[in-house]
Amino acid sequence: MYAVIMAGGKGERLWPKSTRGKAKHMISLGTRNVMIQETINRLKEKLPIDNIFLVTTKKQFSSLKPYVTSIKKENIILEPFGKDTAPAICLSALILKKRFGDQTMIVLPADHIIKNTKAFFKDLLSAGKIAESGPNLLTIGIKPRHPSIGYGYIEAGKKIKGCYVVKRFIEKPKKAKAEAFYKNKNYLWNSGIFVWKTEAILSMMKKYMPDLYYSFEDTCRFEGKAGYAIRLESEYSKLKPISIDYAIMEPVSKNERARILCIKADFDWVDIGSWSSIEEIYDKDTDGNIILSNSSVIDVKGCIIVGDRGHKIGAIGLKDIIIVQTKSGTLVCDKNRAQEVKDLVKTFKAFE
Repeated sequence: MYAVIMAGGKGERLWPKSTRGKAKHMISLGTRNVMIQETINRLKEKLPIDNIFLVTTKKQFSSLKPYVTSIKKENIILEPFGKDTAPAICLSALILKKRFGDQTMIVLPADHIIKNTKAFFKDLLSAGKIAESGPNLLTIGIKPRHPSIGYGYIEAGKKIKGCYVVKRFIEKPKKAKAEAFYKNKNYLWNSGIFVWKTEAILSMMKKYMPDLYYSFEDTCRFEGKAGYAIRLESEYSKLKPISIDYAIMEPVSKNERARILCIKADFDWVDIGSWSSIEEIYDKDTDGNIILSNSSVIDVKGCIIVGDRGHKIGAIGLKDIIIVQTKSGTLVCDKNRAQEVKDLVKTFKAFE
């Protein structure tokens, strides 16, 4: 079993803590180490370090390097530039298959918080056994703890052999839909954690993304040889960004329903997708506030205030507001609009 950690995202919704030179998985929120270190350490509990791979962009690797020293150089898969998760996964699967043959592959983001590692590995091993029993694509769903508009959802269908057939994937919903999903036990949060055999995912890439598959297959023949990086950059320059959900999981779930299966997670899971998500990892005070700063407040309720230790933050008469202060900038926003921080930072090109 091999694990591929995806560490190419920017974390724009966590600005100003996450910045151009310090992506989300390079910060610490509710963890002792930065999130990518926590991810590596979690995997090392059961997997040999030689079986852990990292896929990231050349641009991001320079700032990421100090946090991933335990991963050997040949296990770092560098993309010329980020084109979302489908190209990253296709490239990683081809490299794994080239080196090791048809092996079980775990794909997981670098920035999840999971404390119950025993239950985490139990679910991964269960998923691995199902993946090895046929050409199945496994995903892990999380039982919703509240009607979140920040996560994508999975609709689980009939149960077979300890898992569920995936009926469909749903993008981040509006509030009314999220509330309906929360009340229906068949809807799960999409964790973005996948388990499959390399041949299984590559056969679907070949079928649904043939241009991507064949261009990468040809390029990967030169992996480790002169000219590989130039060829790869040329192929990446032709790509439009596309996620694995849009490229593979959604079309396969519609056309080959029995191929996409889901395990309901028994482990705890938090994806800090926006500033409102930190309510899942920190306790609130008696007024419903989370204050991670040197702050003085009067008549403040339901707020999130984060700041540098040496900076004093004062707030009066606020409700459901997020304030985040760092050397890089200051964010003030309505808690219910935390998802829009990504749109905000584009207006002043904070991540370009």
